[in-house]
Amino acid sequence: MISPKANLVLSLCGFAVLLYIWILLPFNFYEPTRQFHLPIILWLIHIFTLYIHEAGHFFFSFFGRTIYFLGGSIMQVLVPFVWFIVALRQRSQLSSVALFFTGESLVDVSIYARDAEMRVLPLIGGHNTRNDWATVLREADKLEWGEPLGNLFFFFGLAISLFAIGWGVWASVKVYQQQRAELLRSNQLSPF
Repeated sequence: MISPKANLVLSLCGFAVLLYIWILLPFNFYEPTRQFHLPIILWLIHIFTLYIHEAGHFFFSFFGRTIYFLGGSIMQVLVPFVWFIVALRQRSQLSSVALFFTGESLVDVSIYARDAEMRVLPLIGGHNTRNDWATVLREADKLEWGEPLGNLFFFFGLAISLFAIGWGVWASVKVYQQQRAELLRSNQLSPF
């Protein structure tokens, strides 16, 4: 069995990594550019969520053109959110991590929505590929909504992710205190 102190240290190290990712987000996902160079940790997360995004187009393609285009972004946020709901219902310590990645996915979607008017982001299909948000907003004659929607997603995602980190640290300390108290009661740990 891992000691309560070691468990706390591992948890706090994990949340320190999430905080590092959170600090990187505003510097890399706010302004759409043609040169989309990410730090390796953000690149790995982005590639993983990109696969989920693309799968969303397939799964939502059965619900009409608009939902097909929005399906990638919906799926990209929905997958970590469902993970969060399942982890929360199971009272898992990973629920805050799942909530963090829900917020991170919103931040990732935000740059795509913000790019609707400019269309400068490099897309998988090359220059002839349509930006999902540009297509949907143009068809609704609301193309100028791309930037405000992107900002909403961005700041909401950052707030969710930061809350998740704080909640995770608080929960880790609480678990540590409970485990330590149990060991003290059973006389398996000295109070010092």
